[in-house]
Amino acid sequence: MTKELYIALAYVLFINTITFVMFYVDKLEHRRHRHARGVSTHLFMTLAIFGGSLGELLAMFIFRHKLHHKEFLIFIPLILIVETVIAAVILHMYLSTSVESGDLVPA
Repeated sequence: MTKELYIALAYVLFINTITFVMFYVDKLEHRRHRHARGVSTHLFMTLAIFGGSLGELLAMFIFRHKLHHKEFLIFIPLILIVETVIAAVILHMYLSTSVESGDLVPA
């Protein structure tokens, strides 16, 4: 793997970890104070758009938090699908370019 792929994987791992932890903190805050403001829906959606959708989706089901909010149940999986397709296209383009230039030996 090249440096760019390592950086991309580190970013995805970082953003998903941050999102997952924020969901946990939000859940704890709501558990302690029933009417606490917590983390805004806008921030959670922004984190999902910037690559944290997998962490958010996992946290939703692990912590059973925000499962009654339709915007989370609809948009988070949708964002994850779009991000997965974009990542697959970019990876395919990267791998095909690497094979053509001889940087990568096909299996």
